[in-house]
Amino acid sequence: MERTKDNEAPLRIAGGQLIEARRASMSAWGPHRLEAVASVDDVLYVNDSRATFLDAALESLSTIERRMVWIVGAWSEEMASDAAQELLRERVAVVVLFGPLAEGSEESLPEHIYRVDNVRTAVFTARELAQPGEVVLFSPACPSGNGFANYEERGAEFKRAVRDL
Repeated sequence: MERTKDNEAPLRIAGGQLIEARRASMSAWGPHRLEAVASVDDVLYVNDSRATFLDAALESLSTIERRMVWIVGAWSEEMASDAAQELLRERVAVVVLFGPLAEGSEESLPEHIYRVDNVRTAVFTARELAQPGEVVLFSPACPSGNGFANYEERGAEFKRAVRDL
């Protein structure tokens, strides 16, 4: 295990990334991190494109106190964990998946899931599914890809689609 410069607490490695660095980046609110974009028909649309890891998306899900439609960019085996499944049951009314489904993760899919091809279609699908008082959370839980250079570009596409509602 690596240690900090001052030989304080050990740094834990997860997936090749320092957990502490990921936590620091998750705590930075602002553009593309839990950014309120618009409210349409009493549904709040939130851009969290900066959530490029599952733990960041799960933290966002736990932060928002209202039921939500979660727009996610990938579904992994990690979603089968008890903590993730409990959070989905408590907070998420519907999932809209616009990216890949990892092989072997089918069993962890929620009952209410819609598969679409892109971010724009995900936003329009979420609008049809969201109930007044809910939140549509765009928190991809995966690195950028599928035609996006980075999370900023992906978040900008989400915001454009929301403005077109």
